[in-house]
Amino acid sequence: MVHTRDSARSPRRWLNPVNSVVLTQFMSAFSDNLNFFIIIGMLKRQGLENPDQAVTYIQIGFLAVFLILAPFVGSFADRNAKSGVLMVGNLFKAAAILLLIFGLHPIFCYAILGIGAVIYSPAKYGILTELTSTEEELLRANSKVEGTTILAILLGTVIGGFLAEYSDLLGLITCFVVYGLSFGLTFLIPKNPGNSQIQYVAAAKRFFQDTRTLFRHPQAQFSLIATGAFWLTATVLRIALVAWIPANLGITNTDQQSMIIGSTAIGVVLGSVLMPKLIPVGKMYLSYYFGFLMVFCVLITAFMHNLILAVIMLFFIGVFGGIFLIPMNTILQTVGKDLVGAGKTIAVQNLVENSLTIIGLFIYLYLSTRVPIQAAVIGMGVILLVFILFLLPKLSMLRRFNPDEYLHGSHNQTSNNS
Repeated sequence: MVHTRDSARSPRRWLNPVNSVVLTQFMSAFSDNLNFFIIIGMLKRQGLENPDQAVTYIQIGFLAVFLILAPFVGSFADRNAKSGVLMVGNLFKAAAILLLIFGLHPIFCYAILGIGAVIYSPAKYGILTELTSTEEELLRANSKVEGTTILAILLGTVIGGFLAEYSDLLGLITCFVVYGLSFGLTFLIPKNPGNSQIQYVAAAKRFFQDTRTLFRHPQAQFSLIATGAFWLTATVLRIALVAWIPANLGITNTDQQSMIIGSTAIGVVLGSVLMPKLIPVGKMYLSYYFGFLMVFCVLITAFMHNLILAVIMLFFIGVFGGIFLIPMNTILQTVGKDLVGAGKTIAVQNLVENSLTIIGLFIYLYLSTRVPIQAAVIGMGVILLVFILFLLPKLSMLRRFNPDEYLHGSHNQTSNNS
C-alpha cells in the first residue's frame, strides 16, 4: 500500500507547483524567442534596405507595450489568481502567432505578443513568493526560473534560426503548439485567490506612488537599477550581434548566427547553476562584483574576429550575467512583496527595465548609423559599466540587507498600503 501511494505521488512531486511554473515559463519563453528569429528571417526576405534596423524598431515597439500597460498589469496579477493570469498571457501570445500566420504585418503581431508578455511577467515571478516559504526556497525557485528561461532562450534562438532559414510556417506552427502546452500546464498550478479588493483605476493611479516607494527603499532601488542595466545590455547586445557577427566573423546565415548568440544563453544556464554555490543567501551583495566581469567580457568581445574566442567570450558574458542577475531579482521580490505587493513590484521592475532598454536601443540605433558596429558594441559595454559604477557607493546598503527580517516580519513595513 505504501509502495502504491509513493508511486502514485511521485509524478505529482515532480510536477509540484514550482516545477509547473518553471515548465510553463520555459515553454512560453521558448516560443517567444523562436518567434523573434522567425520574424528576423521574414524581414530579411522582404528585401528591406536595412533589416537590422527594422528588427530594432520592432523590439522597441514590443517594449513600448510594457511601458503603456505597466500601471495596470501589476494590479491585474495581484487581484486575480496568478495561474489564471498566466493563461491570459499565453492566449494573447498564441493569438499573435495566428495573426502572423494569416498575414498580419510582423510589427503588429509582435506588439500583440508584447501584450501577452507584459500580462504574463508579473504573474510568473509574483507567484513564486506564494509558492515558497523561505528566502532560500525563493532563491532556488528564481534560479530554476531564470536558468530554464535562458535555456528556453537558447533553444528558441537556435531552433528559430534554423527554421528561419527553411520554413517560416513550420516555425510559427511550432510556436502556437508550444504556447498551447504552456497554457495547459498552468492547470497544475494552484489557483490561490488574489486580493479582490484591489480597484484597477485606483491602483493604476497609485502605480507611480508604488514606483517611488520602491525607489526610496535602498535594497529595492539597488536591485531595480541592477536588473534594468542587465536587461538593457542583454537585449541590445542580442540585436547588435545580428549585425556584429557578419561584420566581425563573416557569418551571414541566420541559423549559424543564432547558434553563436545562443552561447550566451548556455552561459546564463551555467551561471544559474553556479550561483547558489557562489552567492550565499546572506551575502547576495557579492553578485554585484560579477557585473564588472560581465562588462569586461562585453568590451573584449567587441574586438574578437576569431569564431572560437568570440563564442567563449559570449559564453562567459552569460555566466557572469546569470550570477549577477538572479540574486538581484530575489532581493527585489523579497522586499517588494511587503512594500507594494508581488505583482506590482514586477510591474515596476518591467517599467524600469524596459524604459532603460528602449533608451539603450535608441542609443544603439544612433551609434550603429554613425560608427562601426564594433564601436557600437563597445558603447553598450561602457553604458553597463556606468550603471555598475553608479551602484558602487550604494553597495553598503545591500550589505545590510537581512532576508530574515522579511521572513519573520520584523522589518518596518512602509506601505503595504500601496
